[in-house]
Amino acid sequence: MGVIRRYGQACPLATAMDVLGERWTVLILRELLLGPKRFTEILGRMPSIGPNRLTDRLRTLHATGVVSKAEPTSEYTLTEFGEGLRTPIIGLGLWGLGLMSDGVDPSTARPDMVALCMTAAADPGRLAGLTLECDVDAGERFSMTVSDGVLQVRSGPSPASSPSTIACDVGTFIALSLGGETPSAAVSSGRLAVGGDVEAVGRLFETFADAARRHTAVTAPSTT
Repeated sequence: MGVIRRYGQACPLATAMDVLGERWTVLILRELLLGPKRFTEILGRMPSIGPNRLTDRLRTLHATGVVSKAEPTSEYTLTEFGEGLRTPIIGLGLWGLGLMSDGVDPSTARPDMVALCMTAAADPGRLAGLTLECDVDAGERFSMTVSDGVLQVRSGPSPASSPSTIACDVGTFIALSLGGETPSAAVSSGRLAVGGDVEAVGRLFETFADAARRHTAVTAPSTT
């Protein structure tokens, strides 16, 4: 196990950064916010980390009680303690939108991560009364569930027997989520295919677009 470099300060933030401050650690947790993952699944999402460094980071997270490893599946999952990081990590993602002044590059974008950020950004009032189970195929395959004003996003298919479906390319999903395109226009152009509850899917994307506008209205100051 690698040596944890500590700040040596009796400060809650410094103590948290003793665990989270190493490169890649927060991005590993980002993957686990979408549900349990095997080692190879995490590595496949971030191949540049390398297997040795990923092993080291997972050992540290396991030793501090942030993740657990289930047997016999060998899947890593967030513990109840680790789930306490959900709000601050997603908050960092929303803050990062303000730094992306040139927009989101669809060639490197992760639609599941955009949807994950929306779990915190979406106005619960706009989700009230909306019930949806939806499978998404947008370069990444994941599911979105809305119930009782709460949005959940997870890797893999929905557990529902007959969920609604969304099929589009990455760029279209990003444009829909950030308000650059409307669902009706995307359907008309053939860039978006929706099966099941079309009205609910449209309402969800409208909620995403509203949230994106609110969270990108204040951007980082220019350094030029």
